Amino acid sequence: LVTASDDKTLIVWDGATGQQLKQLRGHDGGVNAVAWKGDQIVSGAGDKSVIVWDAAAGQQASKLEGHEGTVYSVAVEGSRIVSGSGDETAVVWDAVGAQPRAQLAGHGGAVLAAASAGSAVATAASDATGAI
Repeated sequence: LVTASDDKTLIVWDGATGQQLKQLRGHDGGVNAVAWKGDQIVSGAGDKSVIVWDAAAGQQASKLEGHEGTVYSVAVEGSRIVSGSGDETAVVWDAVGAQPRAQLAGHGGAVLAAASAGSAVATAASDATGAI
């Protein structure tokens, strides 16, 4: 279990005991979004960045930068990460190379939710629109 906080940290918890296992530091703004899949934890924050963490080591693996607004949502599937931002875009990232694959525009508000399944990406924004 992992939680995100406005104090710029993430905490990894033991789901059975409730004991804190690790505290992850690396963002310069409050952390708004977190996703965990396999050995990767991915977080997005008010500093406009996405950080990929090595879950076992509790260390930053890479920092993805390119959004012009707060990152409100993240999703991870395999080597693909999707982030949604206050800049009204979602970015599809290559988690291995830490490079953007695509920037998805078209919303008229902050992208508050992002999901990835297979080759599809879904987003929802504060302007009450969704896109696949």
